[in-house]
Amino acid sequence: MTKRKEVLQKHPYSIWFSQKEERWYTHVPFMWSESKKKRINRKNKRDLEDEIVAYTLEYEKLTEKKKSDSYLINLSFEELFYEFMDYKTREVSSTTIRRMMADWKKFYEPHPEFIQKPFLDITKIDMDNFFNDVMDEYKLQKKAFYNMCGIAKQVYEYAIDSDYTDKTPYRNKVNRKKFTPTKKPESSTQVYTDEEKELLCQEMERRLQNNPQSTACLAVMLDFELGTRKGELLALSLRDIKRDRIHIHRQLVERFDTSDLQNMKSLGFFVVEYTKSADGDRWLPLTKRAKELIQRTIDLNQKYGFRYKEYLFVGRNGVLTPDAVDAQVRRGCKQIGIPVKTMHKIRKTYASKLYHNGVNVSVVKDVLGHADEATTLRHYIFNVESQKETDQLVRSVLEEKPENSLKGTAGDLKIIYFPEIKKPGNPENTRLPAHN
Repeated sequence: MTKRKEVLQKHPYSIWFSQKEERWYTHVPFMWSESKKKRINRKNKRDLEDEIVAYTLEYEKLTEKKKSDSYLINLSFEELFYEFMDYKTREVSSTTIRRMMADWKKFYEPHPEFIQKPFLDITKIDMDNFFNDVMDEYKLQKKAFYNMCGIAKQVYEYAIDSDYTDKTPYRNKVNRKKFTPTKKPESSTQVYTDEEKELLCQEMERRLQNNPQSTACLAVMLDFELGTRKGELLALSLRDIKRDRIHIHRQLVERFDTSDLQNMKSLGFFVVEYTKSADGDRWLPLTKRAKELIQRTIDLNQKYGFRYKEYLFVGRNGVLTPDAVDAQVRRGCKQIGIPVKTMHKIRKTYASKLYHNGVNVSVVKDVLGHADEATTLRHYIFNVESQKETDQLVRSVLEEKPENSLKGTAGDLKIIYFPEIKKPGNPENTRLPAHN
C-alpha cells in the first residue's frame, strides 16, 4: 500500500473522466513513441489506478534491465522483433500489424538459426544468406520480397533509434535474377466483359427478388457505376450525395486485437472518416443508372425499417460487411458459369471501360483515387472485349482501306530527288565573311 501511494503521488500525468465515453483516462510513460507516453483507460477509477501502479513498476524494471549490457548482448533478433512490434502497434493500423505478423510467421519463424541469434552478432553475410534462402524457397515477386525484408530493415532502424546499436547489417543484397517475373495477368481474368456484366447484373436482380431485404446485390450493381473500393462503397451515406455527384471520403475497415500478436482476433468492422490515401478523397459523377440503384436501396431500407446513421447499405446489425457483397459476387459468378471475379475486378472493369472509351488516363486516375497514372495503367487498365470481339476489331482495322491510299504502280509516283550533299572542304581553308 505504501508503494502504491508513492507511485500514484509521483504519477506525472493528469487523470480525467470522459462523460461521453464514461471512462477514466490518463497517460503512462512509453519509451517507444515520439511523445514518450501512451494513453490508457479503464471504466472505474480504482481499476485505472491499479493499472498505473502495475504498469509503472513493470516499466521501471524494464528500464533498468535495458541499461545493463547483458540485456543487449543476449537479446536475440526474435526478441528484438517483438519489442519492436510492441512499439509498432502504437504507430500503425492493426491490419498492418496483422500483415507483418503473417510475413514473420511465414518467412522468419522457419529459420530459427537466424532469428534466435543475438541481433548484435548478425552480420551482413548472415542477412544476405537469410534473404537468399527465403528467395530460393518461395520464388517471391519483387513487391512480396520487399515487404518481407522490410521487417528486418525496420527492426534494425528501431534498434538504432533505441540506442542499442549504431549500425545495421541490412543491405538488401540479393540476386535479382531470383525474382519471379511480374507478368500482367490476362484481361479475361481481371475484368468483366459487357456480356458477363449483363449476366451478373441479371443474376443480382434474381437474387434480390428471392431476398429483397438484403441490399448487397444492389451494392454490387452500383459498383459498376462508381468503381470504388469495396470499403468505400459500404461506407456511403445519404449525406454524401449532392445532386448529380457523390463524395467518397470514408471507408469501412476491419480492426484486430493486437494484445496477443500470436493470436490476433478481429474486433469487427468500423466506418472511419478517411480513405486509403489522401488522393482517395474525391467526388464522382452519378449516372442515371447509379441514381436509380441508390433510390431502390433507400426504398428497401425504408420498407424493412433498416436505418443506421443514414448509411446506404445496412441491415439489422448495422452497415453490411464486405463478406456480404463478396458472397453475392462469388455465388453469382458460379451461377452464370464464369470464373469467380472479385469486387475489386468490378473496379478494374470500371477503369478499363472509361479508358477504352476515350477518357484521359489522368481523369481515370482521379476517379479511382490513385496518386499517379502509372499505378492506373499498370494495374487497372485491361481489354474489356471478349476474344471474339477483339479478333473482329483487329481484322476490321487491318482490312480497312485508307481513304487516302496511293493508287497505281510505283511508276505513277512522283519521286523527289534531293541534291547531292558535298563533303565540306578543309576547315583550314574556310574563311568567314568579313564584316564591313
